[in-house]
Order: sequence, then structure tokens, then C-alpha cells
Amino acid sequence: MLTKCQQTVIKNQFKKSYSVIQQALKAVDNELDYTPSCYYWDKNPYGGSHCVSRDENGACTKYELNNGGDLPSDYNGRFNDCNLVKEEMKKNLKLATICPNKAVEKGCIPKYKGNDTIYKDNNADKELSDYDIGAATSGCASWRESSIHNQREAWVLLDGTIILFYSGFQLFAIDVNGKKGPNKWGHDIFPLQSVGDGTHPAKVVAGGCISPEKGGITSTKMMKTLFSK
Repeated sequence: MLTKCQQTVIKNQFKKSYSVIQQALKAVDNELDYTPSCYYWDKNPYGGSHCVSRDENGACTKYELNNGGDLPSDYNGRFNDCNLVKEEMKKNLKLATICPNKAVEKGCIPKYKGNDTIYKDNNADKELSDYDIGAATSGCASWRESSIHNQREAWVLLDGTIILFYSGFQLFAIDVNGKKGPNKWGHDIFPLQSVGDGTHPAKVVAGGCISPEKGGITSTKMMKTLFSK
């Protein structure tokens, strides 16, 4: 467990990394002279949804709206410009290394746990099948451990900060002290996401799809600690 002094250092590093990314995204808006479509809905305009069928691994194969309707193509948000945002962000961040995939093997990231292994750890008193774990992490498969290590893109900034992408700047994570320990979710690596309403500039908020490891805190709690008045 981190000491109080280490926790203070992590908080300061989080605040710095968050601010760097938020300012870089604002710079992209200014350079493009419009807000690109790369955000989850701040408030979903379509209401809730639920899974109606799963495959043999527990992954959801079909969702529908709670009123029984089909999910619109932009149900989760608008992502058409996410590749553009990523390319523009490369110009606004001080990058040392980019690993498009196999980020552990190529040395961009340490070995992180995934939402599947964290879920298993947090439910060690239960007999969980692969189906149970698959169902619990369905919809967030890109944060599973194997995917993080082998398929996710990672950027390393000159100051050592790691940006780990779920896909693009609509959902990503930051390891605020890079490869320095403990390299645990909710301790020094935190999920973030970009949200918007289609009218105003998008903003970076706490992300989801993965729980803190034992003793850690959520991105929401971290941000409230740092930015609430």
C-alpha cells in the first residue's frame, strides 16, 4: 500500500497528466476550428439498454433499448473523428515512444492486470467459470489483460507518463508515473474518457470499464479529491 507521501506524489502527477491531456484536446479543437466527433454522451439521449443474448463465452451479442427498440448507431456516443483526434494529439503532446500493439513486449508498458483478472481477484471467494468472467466484462473486452498486453496502443510521453488506449481519446487510461510501481489500477493508472453533447466542446472525465485493484480508488474519487471546491 502506498504511503501518504507517495499518495500525495501520485495525486500531483495525476493532476499534471490530466491537465496536459485536457489542454492538448482543447488545442485540437482550436486548430480544427470545430469540436470533432470523438466522445461518449455526457447524458445519453436514448435512455438505458440491456443485453438480450450472449455467446458461449458470456459475451453479449445483442443489446436493445430498455423500451425494446434497436440501439442507434451513435447510442454510446459519436466517434467518427477519433482517428483524426489521435493524429492531431500527436502534434500537441511531447511523445517519446508509440507502441501500436504488443506494448508489454515492446517495452511501452509494464504488465497491468485487466478487468477480467481484477474481477477474479475481487471475487476470490466465489467459484467463477470463464463464462462468468466473460459475462462480467462483456462490453469492455479491450480492458482484459491479454488485450492490454497484446492489442492495445500505448504512448509514452517524454516525462514518462503512459497513455494506454482502449480505442482512442474517447476512452483511455493514464499511468501517471509511468513504469514506476505499483502499476495498479486505482493506484497509479486511471481510466478516463471524453464526453460531450454534440454542441459544446468535449471534456475529459473519469472513465469506466475497469475497477480499482485492492486498496485503490476510482478515477471519479481521484478527480473529486483534486478538483472539487
